[in-house]
Amino acid sequence: MKGALAQAARSLKVAELSSKIFGNAFNPTGARTGNYILRQNFRGEHMVRYYPSQLERNLIKVPRISRLMGEKMYDPDEIDRLNVNDKRRA
Repeated sequence: MKGALAQAARSLKVAELSSKIFGNAFNPTGARTGNYILRQNFRGEHMVRYYPSQLERNLIKVPRISRLMGEKMYDPDEIDRLNVNDKRRA
């Protein structure tokens, strides 16, 4: 009986040292800690790039508003984009 307890204590100590060496979480009780979420790559930068900012959304709305109002509004970036598209088509 004592030998089994000593073996369990040694294996627990080895697991603890291994987690320190390799940077893993040591959790002998098996409690839920959420480490699997913290190990995942951060998605924030990708989401920011995917969804347009408020300024970009407003720039998208400008041509629609100008068509409704009957005014001609010129956006130099939009003109450059259209020129690049025409060159690619040619």
